[in-house]
Amino acid sequence: MPSYPTKSDKKLPGGSALDPMHRLVPGFGPSEQARYDANRSVVSSTCNNPAVPGRPTAGERRDCDEFPFASSYQGAARYQYEGDPYRDDFSVRYIDSDENQEAGRRLGAWYDNDRILSHDPFIVVIGD
Repeated sequence: MPSYPTKSDKKLPGGSALDPMHRLVPGFGPSEQARYDANRSVVSSTCNNPAVPGRPTAGERRDCDEFPFASSYQGAARYQYEGDPYRDDFSVRYIDSDENQEAGRRLGAWYDNDRILSHDPFIVVIGD
């Protein structure tokens, strides 16, 4: 399935220890909050594009989900802080709202339970 936004040399981090994501804790300070908010803003504006896969039909409850997470330094606004090579190095798609919100709760619980603190590296391995 194609990824949106499209980018021929897109690099999504977090799949290996050599290319981890890093936890971004919005409550850690004003610059962290600003970066988290920027991640959410880029995702929101991107999700307004009609080309985003999985757009809801009438009556469907769908959220626009992103990867890497807004709670990571590698989120959608990374290019604003680290340069244009990172522009569009993220992916969005509409998914079932209940599933998306449950995944968000589980991610937050994992951060807390495994003590993933601000700037800590982590990986997410996706299987079949």
